[in-house]
Amino acid sequence: MQLSDNFYFREFLHSEVAHYHGLKNIPINPDLAIETGSKLCTDILEPLQKQFGRIHVRSGYRSPTLNAFCNEQGLGCAQNNAARH
Repeated sequence: MQLSDNFYFREFLHSEVAHYHGLKNIPINPDLAIETGSKLCTDILEPLQKQFGRIHVRSGYRSPTLNAFCNEQGLGCAQNNAARH
């Protein structure tokens, strides 16, 4: 799904940890994730890219399940109750 002229939803869902451990990083509310991601891309990332050049998103979303796994493994992820990164 394309979020804006130059950004796609799959960029935000990519997680090296999830891939390595065979976990899925799927939003619990896909419609909200798409709406929020589109706004982020349109209002912030597109203007930044226009001003400074290509922006490459490595990861932009971490599901509660993946977040919990990262915390159990001591990987320093944010708590599920509030993002602190």
